Amino acid sequence: MALVLCLGTALPALADDNNGFGLLLDAGLTLDDNVTRAKEGNDRLSDTAYSINISKSKTQPLGTQSRLVLAGVLGGERFQTYPGLSHLDAALEAELQYRESSEFSAPTLGVFAKLKVEDYESDVRDGYRYSLGLSYTQPMTDRISLFAALASNQRYSSSKVFTTLDTSARMSLDYALSARKALYLSTEYRVGDVVSTGRASLENVTISKVFVLDSAFSGGQFFSYKINGSTWLTTVGYNHSLGSGGAIDIAWRRVESTPELRPTWATSPRSYISNQLLASYLFRF
Repeated sequence: MALVLCLGTALPALADDNNGFGLLLDAGLTLDDNVTRAKEGNDRLSDTAYSINISKSKTQPLGTQSRLVLAGVLGGERFQTYPGLSHLDAALEAELQYRESSEFSAPTLGVFAKLKVEDYESDVRDGYRYSLGLSYTQPMTDRISLFAALASNQRYSSSKVFTTLDTSARMSLDYALSARKALYLSTEYRVGDVVSTGRASLENVTISKVFVLDSAFSGGQFFSYKINGSTWLTTVGYNHSLGSGGAIDIAWRRVESTPELRPTWATSPRSYISNQLLASYLFRF
């Protein structure tokens, strides 16, 4: 859903290069300690995922103050222990950007639309998602830049559990340590549908709107539940340009989802927490 946008904000140290085919290759590794987004115990399953994405963007000036940015991504992700979570996907994004002047401090305003089609090995997750939103980019100093976005996100899938709707607000700061090195911090807040997976329990059934047996996990004991809730995503990362169109990116991400409802008799933790370590090699050609 935010793939194209993430590629843009995670590359502060990778210089733009118009040579070659104008393609960006992103080969990544993710370590996730809670792929089920479960609360505790044996329901929390960890896994390692390998991903590869190829993207291309094109900018079309519409005048002295506005431009249209188009981007497309083809890629996929392979999970080592739970291959049912593996998927192929394709995404398209269009953003209309407006900047009032060429002054350094002038912000860039944007209106964007994104569409992503997903094909999972677990059929209940197959489908597509789209996002509509507004963006704001502001250079703070010659080293620090601010990005913010507000979006409505809708997902349609083969199962009602994975057909979701949420609203998100995101903000990120990029800090250029040098011409080749950069740090970035991103935080995002989502309100709407949350999906958690675990064994059958009275608490999960009580707070869920709908649930389904999840074929991505063997044994026939895991169910995925759709609930109302909120989610915080926090990402801290480091990007290092290798020159000649290449860069490496290393990040840590924390995801915390909290259900809106909670039975008075529940004794489990209130939130679902996941930690991810991400590493990727980026190459423009």
